[in-house]
Amino acid sequence: MEEERLEMMLGSYGGKVSVLEWETESGAAEETMLLWGIQQPTVSKQNAFVSHSSLQLLLDACGHSLSILQSPSSLGKPGVTGAVMWDSGVVLGKFLEHAVDLGILVLQGKKVVELGSGCGLVGCIAALLGAQVILTDLPDRLRLLKKNVESNLRHGVRGSAAVKELTWGDDPDNDLIEPPPDYVDWAFT
Repeated sequence: MEEERLEMMLGSYGGKVSVLEWETESGAAEETMLLWGIQQPTVSKQNAFVSHSSLQLLLDACGHSLSILQSPSSLGKPGVTGAVMWDSGVVLGKFLEHAVDLGILVLQGKKVVELGSGCGLVGCIAALLGAQVILTDLPDRLRLLKKNVESNLRHGVRGSAAVKELTWGDDPDNDLIEPPPDYVDWAFT
């Protein structure tokens, strides 16, 4: 039997899109694509969710109001991108939340290693969802990362979070690789 779907126009995309049912197994993936689509990717509007000039990002996730601090002044330094949030991190964090809520993904008790955690939003959300998270980044980014983890994971955390220094190319600490992580997220968020 063919499913009937309501269609509508969306942003500058100019094409029809289907209105989504949120209670389906694919709801998390559908919402992620909707979030992306609403931001009109065809007009190349970079960072529509996050302002790099702001000192913090306020976001509701997993029943918590998260406050992720940023350091916009650090963006002027060559190679420094981990001092601010990026849209991809917001989308991945919300995807994890909805995938766990729908039972598509289980993070409870799973070991998650995040490489290049930056401001730490994705790792914080994973810890709130029950994962045992190790957030890593370069030495000069750890102060901001630790502050975000400590201030956002005080109460009601189902998992845990630890912040570790990791310079890509150096041998990792044994606790990052033994036992092997169930999931690895790296610097694209």
